[in-house]
Amino acid sequence: MLPDRGWQSYEDALRRVGERRASAPGDDPLKAFLVRLGLLREDRQTLSEAGETYFNAKFIRGSHAEGDATLQDCVLNYPPATAVTQLLAGVRNADRARVETVLRSQGVWGVTDRTVGSLLTLMDRAHIVEYNPRTSSVRVLLSPVAAEVDTVPPSVYISPETPFGNKVWLRRVLAERTGHIDWLDKHFMPVAFEALWEAVDGAKVSRVRVLSLRLSDHDGKRPLKQYRDLRREFAGRSVDLSWRTIDSTKVRDTHDRWIIGADSARNVPNVNAIYTGQHSELHLSGRHEELQSLFDAYWLEATPFDPAEAAE
Repeated sequence: MLPDRGWQSYEDALRRVGERRASAPGDDPLKAFLVRLGLLREDRQTLSEAGETYFNAKFIRGSHAEGDATLQDCVLNYPPATAVTQLLAGVRNADRARVETVLRSQGVWGVTDRTVGSLLTLMDRAHIVEYNPRTSSVRVLLSPVAAEVDTVPPSVYISPETPFGNKVWLRRVLAERTGHIDWLDKHFMPVAFEALWEAVDGAKVSRVRVLSLRLSDHDGKRPLKQYRDLRREFAGRSVDLSWRTIDSTKVRDTHDRWIIGADSARNVPNVNAIYTGQHSELHLSGRHEELQSLFDAYWLEATPFDPAEAAE
């Protein structure tokens, strides 16, 4: 959901929760947005950790700088704001209309003239963009694009306007995994081996497993040679690489693609969507253990891509 009023209204609702006062009329939609922003817990009755930090800073200690920093972190990780900062960072002559295009192209619900204006005003309040309502001009001041390599926001947006950045984000998502990388993509393409080669650190990852369907694009000598070459090179990093394929009937009920590590997982589009820049998103999943168990079960049903491995 998108905000549809000024920050003061949301802050007042947050303060009422922090002071354990009764809700005011019309608080429900305000609280729903504060949950999305990460300042309230799902029950809408208690402050989250970030909400407590904001409340204590602003209303108890009077530390506006600390409160503003907390709000900035929350807004930066709010998916619609993340989309704007990722896709419009460094874009000259960006304006409100272009922000609306970004939101609509990414399938954000509830895009209206009012909600776009409220979002931009909030982002300006958090010092993430510079927004001039009179001229409609927008300039991104702070973006995850400039973050450290091992820092990936909860939502990462893929767009045809950012063909280079799409591949960089894929490498960062792979590099954030620890322990192992399990990648389920029914339509996996060997072009993604390059991203794996750049991202996998043998000091952090000991195993990489790729699971896909067997496609006609996998026929011929080149895909097999690419896989064998990377497998051999990964062995030198003390990383075990395996690629298996599975019959489509065994994964008929699974539509999502995942990249899974030891302690987190992301839903991701297929490799082709990333490399061709189709509008899509790589976002953190809250079902890590469930996805890991499902992947492990599929893996047992799959067969090695390399006939030499299958014969072993």
